[in-house]
This record gives sequence, C-alpha cells and structure tokens, in this order.
Amino acid sequence: MANHLRRQIREGIATALTSLATTGARVFQSRVYPLQSAELPGLLISTRSETAEPLTIHPPRMLGRVVLVEVVAIAKLTADLDDTLDQICKEVEIALTDPVPTLASIAKTIYLTSTEFDLERGGEKPTGSATMIFRSITRISKTRPTWRTDEGVKHGNCENLV
Repeated sequence: MANHLRRQIREGIATALTSLATTGARVFQSRVYPLQSAELPGLLISTRSETAEPLTIHPPRMLGRVVLVEVVAIAKLTADLDDTLDQICKEVEIALTDPVPTLASIAKTIYLTSTEFDLERGGEKPTGSATMIFRSITRISKTRPTWRTDEGVKHGNCENLV
C-alpha cells in the first residue's frame, strides 16, 4: 500500500531539494533535533497543516486537499548570512517551481506562500534561518488517503470531479 499523500508530498519535495548547490544532500524530513555544525547549511522539511473540502457529492467522493509544507533553510551565522539564506531560498524556489517532476503525479500545483527569517543566538554556533511555506494542492479519494485522482481518472472512476 502506498504511503499517505502528505508523506508522498514531503518525500517528493525532499527529493527535488536534494543536491542543490548550497545545501547538497543535507536535507532532512520531519527532524526535531537541531542540526549539527557539519550539517550546515541544511534544509528541514515538515508538514505544517492540511485542509480538505469535498469536491463531489456523488460517489466516488473526492476531496480537494491543501497541504502546507514548511521548508526551513538553516545556515551558520556569518557576515554574509543574509546572502547565504537568500541564495538557499532562490535554489529552493527554483527547484519547487511547477512542474516539479517528483510531485507530478501527486500534487496538482505547489507554490511559495511566505518566507520568514530568524536568528538563533543560542547554541554552540549561532545560526540564521529562512522558513518558507509552500502550498501544495491535490485531489484525493475520500476513502483512500493514498489514492491520487489521476489514478482514478485513468481507470474511469472520477466522472464527477468538479
């Protein structure tokens, strides 16, 4: 059985962001522990929230889902911290510009909705972060949270999509 769509979206984003010029393979999903010095600069990916609304009233019932995904860029505090964070944000935004190949069969669209910057003055080495929120929109079967509507369309099961 496939994973829940939220997980598929996170994994698709992580794959799209792995090997960027500035952060390389330092991409972590759902991580709660602070990044170590050797893991900087790095990216943290997590689901922030999800909303759903019905798209159909007749079977097969379909839901429109909006998943907010948080991508946090973290870098060591240096004289050019703003430039480093801006460069990481640029690379992330380009990698997540529609169409994103790793999300093609999962999300209908994904786009940046906001970015916030912060300085963390505590810890071994001060860091700065840029938190980017991306909105991912998908359609899904109400009874199958792993089933994308494109699969249903291929099998002739989604005639009632709005």
